[in-house]
Amino acid sequence: MRHKSAILGLILLASAGVATAATKHSTAGITLTGCLQKGDEANTFLLTNATGTGAGKADRWELIGAPASLKMSDHVGHKVEVSGHAVGAGAAAKMEGKKGTKAEHAEEAGEHHLQVRSLKHVAPTCP
Repeated sequence: MRHKSAILGLILLASAGVATAATKHSTAGITLTGCLQKGDEANTFLLTNATGTGAGKADRWELIGAPASLKMSDHVGHKVEVSGHAVGAGAAAKMEGKKGTKAEHAEEAGEHHLQVRSLKHVAPTCP
């Protein structure tokens, strides 16, 4: 009986380690540097000329869900570094308060979205 309990304890301990490693990997996020621009809609922002981890071939990202404390509008026209998580079209539409029509989903599907968690000022002008 003790032997079974010890094995079960080891299995649970190993499972917890794997879960922790998976969580760390999934929350790694993306860090991009580029030029912060005003978006097409009120309180929306774009990062253009984006480079960095996770940018891939996309050089234009729509920035969504940024905390008000970041004061994004104060940095429009500046070179910034933003960190967060990539968000799919459906989640982006919900975060932006869109109703979810086919046209809105099609528009969102053609864009890259980053849910912003932090912002760092890099330079007062963009290249």
